[in-house]
Amino acid sequence: MDMRTRLKTLCFLLMLSSGSLNVFAQQLTPAYNLPIDPESKKITYRGVVDQEGPSDYLYKKAIDWFSYYYVNAQSVYSLQDNVNGKIEGNGRMRIYYMDEKEGIRRDGGQILYQIRIELKENRYRYTLTDFTLKATSRFPIEKWMNKSDPAYNSNWDSYLYQVDTTMQRIVKTLKEKMAPTVVKKDEW
Repeated sequence: MDMRTRLKTLCFLLMLSSGSLNVFAQQLTPAYNLPIDPESKKITYRGVVDQEGPSDYLYKKAIDWFSYYYVNAQSVYSLQDNVNGKIEGNGRMRIYYMDEKEGIRRDGGQILYQIRIELKENRYRYTLTDFTLKATSRFPIEKWMNKSDPAYNSNWDSYLYQVDTTMQRIVKTLKEKMAPTVVKKDEW
């Protein structure tokens, strides 16, 4: 076998294995643990974080985080209120499913959500809620948690997992960017 044939065979085997691994990985999607607000019964990520600094400093850090996390932060904002220490916006994220027949990832739609950051001296609170699938009419994603629904689709678990991991990443990066900036001294 010449080198070119070996290379083609190797590429084919790698593509075949990665496609089957993707399908296998989707089938083994870990269980999600979505936080449900007891009053509204909606998926809600909320937390209060103690962080040193006056509210206007924390407000600036939050604005910086929006610019860091969102490609176009201006399209996300619905409210920027430095006086009252509030930033609100509407985020979007894409979800995907694995087309088992084709072995490729397909677009499952767009999830819309509300993000709110409230700032006070030495602390801030974040809230991520109102998750809906963008469609002709809004579809609350909490319906995907009902496995007894006659319209249940096995992709729903994967979609919920994708939402959960994305929201956890948002919270993690927010906490990292809100932390005080450490200035290193240039000692040489």
